[in-house]
Amino acid sequence: MKKLLVLSAAILFAFTMNAQKFGVKAGYNMSGYLINFYSPDGSKMSTGFNFGLVGEMPVNDMMSLRADVTFNQLGSDYDSKDETDANWPLRALGMEYKYDQNINYLQIGISPKFSFGPAYVFVGPYFAYALQGNQKATWSTSSESQTGTLDIFSDPNTSFNPLDTYSDTNNEGGKGDLYNKTDFGFNLGVGANFSGVFVELNAGLGMLNFINTSSTNYSATNYATKDDKTVAITGDASQKNIFFGLSVGYLLGGE
Repeated sequence: MKKLLVLSAAILFAFTMNAQKFGVKAGYNMSGYLINFYSPDGSKMSTGFNFGLVGEMPVNDMMSLRADVTFNQLGSDYDSKDETDANWPLRALGMEYKYDQNINYLQIGISPKFSFGPAYVFVGPYFAYALQGNQKATWSTSSESQTGTLDIFSDPNTSFNPLDTYSDTNNEGGKGDLYNKTDFGFNLGVGANFSGVFVELNAGLGMLNFINTSSTNYSATNYATKDDKTVAITGDASQKNIFFGLSVGYLLGGE
């Protein structure tokens, strides 16, 4: 996959050398995961940001080829207080748990773009690589709480103990190759361009599994259950990125 990203970057570079329009964009994301196993009540979409460069090569009056290099912050959030009593077993011990997970991707995309006056639509594939990922979490009881940040791509040497400091060496996830850093998917967007200033909405869906089911760093036999079916981490557990973005930007060269 890394070779594919390098190839994509090379194609993008060649594309931008011939592009007739260049621009910048920045905006806001909402993101989460599509999963095929049990999703806790407390899971919710995360907020993040995006910014990047845009290049376009006109094909005819209605169609152009568009290339994007985007820094995309994706992830998910969780708060045990949104769980029912039956679904959060540690509440009986007086404990609650929440986290904000952010993964910073470098995303490269090439899409056909179709214009209808100032309005336009685009759809096409993207390739992405996670530059960094962290999870900021808080464990709390009625009398105290502790907050820490861990690198979800690190390789800790101990299992999680809520009585110890929450860190890279004391957590439930982030076990080296448990998570995949690469992603491939498709972007669909709509927008409007007014003399170079544009506003657009986009939706992205990852096709690759964020969970590395071949990882030897995951010792649990069963990952979770859904609809009374046991889903094995070594078999069919699936977790894929899904995100929505709102961006504004400016394109040199006009509409």
